[in-house]
Amino acid sequence: MSRFIFGMVVGAALLFACERYHLVHGQDGFFIVPKISNGLTDVYVDIRSFTLDDWRAHKPLAAAIMKSDRSEVLSDAALGGFRDNIGGLVEGLFSD
Repeated sequence: MSRFIFGMVVGAALLFACERYHLVHGQDGFFIVPKISNGLTDVYVDIRSFTLDDWRAHKPLAAAIMKSDRSEVLSDAALGGFRDNIGGLVEGLFSD
């Protein structure tokens, strides 16, 4: 019976954390960002290969990152995605 109660407490704590925080995997590792609104969206997000279109699709995540003073992550990811898109375009133009 005590294992069941322990499991319920751990599950409730994890649900509480998932509703209130984003776990973000960036170029510099993992970091936790408080969510702007509670919910189970974007609990874990890998932003290492995000493009500008990805950021448009994840506006609440971008706003939460800006609010938590981690805005350097946004510029690094967007710039990397922009470089990849331009690199693909250039390769397409100059390939056989």
